[in-house]
Amino acid sequence: MPELYLRLLDRVLTPILLVLAAYLFLRGHNEPGGGFIAGLAAASAIQLQILSLGDEPVRRRYARFLHPMAGLGLFIALLSAILGILRGGYFSSLWGKVQLGEVELELGTPLLFDLGVFLIVFSVIVSFLLALSRQDEGKTP
Repeated sequence: MPELYLRLLDRVLTPILLVLAAYLFLRGHNEPGGGFIAGLAAASAIQLQILSLGDEPVRRRYARFLHPMAGLGLFIALLSAILGILRGGYFSSLWGKVQLGEVELELGTPLLFDLGVFLIVFSVIVSFLLALSRQDEGKTP
């Protein structure tokens, strides 16, 4: 049974870690950050859930999505490269601006590439963490 303080930390820190991951993801194409570090930050939130809830509830919640998520991430990363090639050059990018009320977002293929990297890193790290947390039922320490 996980300790009470771990469950409390999970409830407090998981949303903070996920907001931090979103912040790192969105600023990554202009400043340090991006898909890789955002994927690691989001995976650390899942690791906190593994420690606080145990591996089985987390495995039931996330495991079926991890392999398709890695494939989707690879597809999205390749799509961003193909869009740049179709534009006329290798590593060329496409940019556009989206107005959301008072906020203007600048979106482009680097952000799309970061999304692909985020999905790959998140799914691989969470798969690894779930494999590490699997307990052998037939062996006793």
